[in-house]
Amino acid sequence: MTRALNFLMWGILLISLTSCGQRQAPETTAPPYPASPKEKPLPPLSPKPKAMPTPSAPPSHKIGLLLPLSGPNEKLGKEMLQAAEMALFETGSSSVTLLPQDTAQGAHMAALKALDEGAELLLGPIFASEVEAVKPLLHVRNVSLISFSTDQNVADKRAFVLGFLPPQQIERVIRFAKERGLSKIAAVTPDDQYGQLIDHTLKRLESQGDIQLLGITHYTKGDLLEGNPGNARLLEEIAFYKTKGLDALVIPEGGENLVHLLRLLPPLLPLKILGSGQWDSPETLQHAAAGLGGGFFAAPLPQERQNFETRFKKAYGTIPPRIASLAFDATALAISLADRGYALQNLTYSEGFSGIEGLFRLTPVGLNERALAILEVTSSGFRPLSPAPESF
Repeated sequence: MTRALNFLMWGILLISLTSCGQRQAPETTAPPYPASPKEKPLPPLSPKPKAMPTPSAPPSHKIGLLLPLSGPNEKLGKEMLQAAEMALFETGSSSVTLLPQDTAQGAHMAALKALDEGAELLLGPIFASEVEAVKPLLHVRNVSLISFSTDQNVADKRAFVLGFLPPQQIERVIRFAKERGLSKIAAVTPDDQYGQLIDHTLKRLESQGDIQLLGITHYTKGDLLEGNPGNARLLEEIAFYKTKGLDALVIPEGGENLVHLLRLLPPLLPLKILGSGQWDSPETLQHAAAGLGGGFFAAPLPQERQNFETRFKKAYGTIPPRIASLAFDATALAISLADRGYALQNLTYSEGFSGIEGLFRLTPVGLNERALAILEVTSSGFRPLSPAPESF
């Protein structure tokens, strides 16, 4: 059994949680009442005997939270702030104080304000360009940042990326496919930076002997429009891969692009399709009958996130955005390390942390590694085919 920190296994009845939302940028501290444990947590990083209560509480550790609290992304920012506040309330922690700062007028200034107010660790921002704007401060102030970005290009030893990283997802799903005897692989990827990242991952896996890569077909958004000549080209190239013994086709897309691609596939069915974390959405299930049924992808098991979404909706009246779970997990990580501090060796604890999005750990180069399950698309929901590893 891993000794990873199970810091998110606390649950309490949220009675008046909605009153803590919709604040612009006040300091936010957990209430004084304790949490009621849902199940016994795993051992902390450095177990200590329980201390008797003292008349004066220890000082709270200040954590900067960099989010868009105004402007076009205000709704997203405030919902992520609410998720972070939930982590405080559900753990009953008084060891951490959040310092929310609005990035709408500039992430650099928001980070500087948080640091001037005593922040020991920064959580956020969301966008890669904002992370780049903040990075110069990290080395000057000797402080670390855990961003919600998915762009691994902004990562370094002080700027961690907590977002979901496509190469890990593709690597996990390809290696599972190989275990199932699916070794001849082709892919259909967008002609953009994301597509290039998928291409590079597949070529690396081929060089390591994990797959035989029959080819990669690229497309632009225009190619997917009905009646565009690109439709015929895509069909021809996929049909060619089938003549070469294609075992599975990688389509690492979600949303509208996935819908357009599936519209083209009926002449080529049956076809085993492999996906990425972009499939990790209820909308994907609507396409089970259109060719995705039986396809699979790598992602955290959804149960804990669904429980989080239920609690969030009960507290705030809405389903949170998909990345709100990252704000919860990052805040819970900060709480779990409050006693030990936010030195790099603590942030990169090798056994990892157990969160809403499963087991994860931060790496010394600023990336994250996640223990991912394999989920199959069925008409009745996502069916686990392979569990997430319990340890690294």
